[in-house]
Amino acid sequence: MRIVIDTNDFISALIGKRHREKLTTILSILSIEIVADQNLLTEIADVARREKFRKYVSLEEVNLFLDVLNNRFVIITPSTVVTDSPDPDDNYLLSLAVDAQADYLVTGDKDHLLALNPYRGIQIIRLQTLLDILAGV
Repeated sequence: MRIVIDTNDFISALIGKRHREKLTTILSILSIEIVADQNLLTEIADVARREKFRKYVSLEEVNLFLDVLNNRFVIITPSTVVTDSPDPDDNYLLSLAVDAQADYLVTGDKDHLLALNPYRGIQIIRLQTLLDILAGV
């Protein structure tokens, strides 16, 4: 299984215990390839290092979190140009998912990305939905 996970889920996992447990479950299943590109890596790092998150996690914790992710990601360089998202800032995720031949794009962005489900044969779902699928629910 190949998946792309949106930044919002990584940040939710960084600052929230419940979401972290969900993401940890996904990260621990080594048969799942979690695909990223440089845009996603940069966005996760930039958002995670914002000052407003210091009340939840230290910069040291952020750096450890980023190291775990970087060691788990399969990095690709997408070439497909996508312009279908209502939010142009999300087009790179669709491009990444298409070029990764992802089974799932995981996001909490219901106004933009989830509204496109399915997209070119890729299921756009929430993290909990992925966990339900894996559990056979």
